[in-house]
Amino acid sequence: MVVSYASSPVAEVIFAQEPPAEAPTASITADNSCFRQIEFVGIVKGGRNVELARKFVDWMLSKQFQEDIPLQMFVFPVNSSALLPNVFSLHAQIPEQPAQLDFAEIAQKRDGWVAALRGVLLP
Repeated sequence: MVVSYASSPVAEVIFAQEPPAEAPTASITADNSCFRQIEFVGIVKGGRNVELARKFVDWMLSKQFQEDIPLQMFVFPVNSSALLPNVFSLHAQIPEQPAQLDFAEIAQKRDGWVAALRGVLLP
């Protein structure tokens, strides 16, 4: 078993020497079996060039950027007008009901969870 992303099968197809018709692996996407990772961009409070930072964020949210990012980072676009590359439509697996945790709970319990995982993985 490999812990990865639901978009990993796309990468396997793209980077295969001979791209297969089907991705060689699958993702477990049963209800509440995986967690949606959200990547953020923001502007640092007190930054010296806030206007340029706003333009950078706007560019990152643009349709052009959002349509390019799936095959660069193997993540899904956040801009709903961005089209997914066909290889994503064919091979990425999107869970219908991902597991959800409140951000406050994650912040409160993260260190303990990481310590417990290390205890299992690193004897």
